[in-house]
Amino acid sequence: MACPRLGEGEGPGGGGTWFTCPMIWGTLAAAVTLTASLAVPADALPAPVWMCHDTCGPTTVTYPVSHDQVPLDTTDVTGGPAPASGPGVDCFYVYPTVDNLPNLAPAASDEEFAQSIAQVGMLEPRCRIFVPVYRQLTLPELALSMITKIPPDYSTGIGDVEQAFQYYWDHDNTDPATGKRRGVVLLGHSQGSAVLTALIQHKFDGNPAMTKYLVSAILLGGHIVVPTGQPDGGGSDPKATFQHVPACQRATDTACVVAYSSFKPGGQTPGSDADIVRVANDPSHQVLCVNPAALLSDAQGPVPLDTILYTRRLVGGNDLNPYGRISGLGQSLTVPNYPTGFARYHGTLTGQCKQATDANGTVAWLDIVGGDNLVGPPQVNFYGLHALDLNLTAGDLRDLIARQATAWSAGT
Repeated sequence: MACPRLGEGEGPGGGGTWFTCPMIWGTLAAAVTLTASLAVPADALPAPVWMCHDTCGPTTVTYPVSHDQVPLDTTDVTGGPAPASGPGVDCFYVYPTVDNLPNLAPAASDEEFAQSIAQVGMLEPRCRIFVPVYRQLTLPELALSMITKIPPDYSTGIGDVEQAFQYYWDHDNTDPATGKRRGVVLLGHSQGSAVLTALIQHKFDGNPAMTKYLVSAILLGGHIVVPTGQPDGGGSDPKATFQHVPACQRATDTACVVAYSSFKPGGQTPGSDADIVRVANDPSHQVLCVNPAALLSDAQGPVPLDTILYTRRLVGGNDLNPYGRISGLGQSLTVPNYPTGFARYHGTLTGQCKQATDANGTVAWLDIVGGDNLVGPPQVNFYGLHALDLNLTAGDLRDLIARQATAWSAGT
């Protein structure tokens, strides 16, 4: 993925790490790659469509990547330089709900690209990034689903993503230098997490031949259900999302799941309508919450988060519309206005997985404290800080992926 490209350089007014990215919005379609496919379902696309297929096309603008506190860099978590040969694992990423109208063709839109680069652009030093375009349910369709209480049908998007993953697996996963398969991180948010959940159920869960290549699954803003106090279903729990892919419990665990939905309820419990973090009328099950910052620090209770936010410049924002090509729907973020791609806030926020049982069932969420002027004041609502789930812990996720990749490589 050539956007963003991280490397050492001199920024305006001083040193730092540079960020390189195509910023001529409206020309993204020329960089989208159509690839041939093998056997596919009858209702599948003629071929997978890639927003990023290890590269996102030519670069046109260069500027420093990080404004705040500690610059983002290309060192791994041990302090040494990143391997000259590049990252040893891949990240297969599925973006959240972006589309207002059905993307029937499909072709990558600027809005999809902006959302994707804002969420995973800072991960490139840790992995090659593959991003398929998929025919997702639109924002109006999901809103109607919430109103009618009819579960959304993600089957079309699931088919597109599984087709793209199979192409990646058949053509891209084997390392040309070593002839060996690479480890893969499955990374999704919101609808992207729901689609990847199905992929894991179909291709990984209970399949040792596949799970040995799963570095981890990072499924944020989804609804991953586990037996209360247990890491997975153990093979015999029909209510559990996964039977044999457990929650990550240490920073060096692999073939495991990191999942949470973030709320900032100010000492309260998310409301009864916060379905994303609730399992109704069943105290024996809960929604999974794994805090990546807690895994890294091996600490209990609230821990500082390494938050990395997109800036106006990255997403084409301005004074009238600071969110640019990212929807501001339901957001309270004060989008940083710096001449950089991202702004890092290390320790401004703290996070802690909390769990409670009330009259509406069990609830488990990542409880966020601090940063009122950045992400808004505490409030009890049904969606919490959903739009920022990934960025709130992006720095922690970068380091966690590095730890897990090292552990996976050592075990292969």
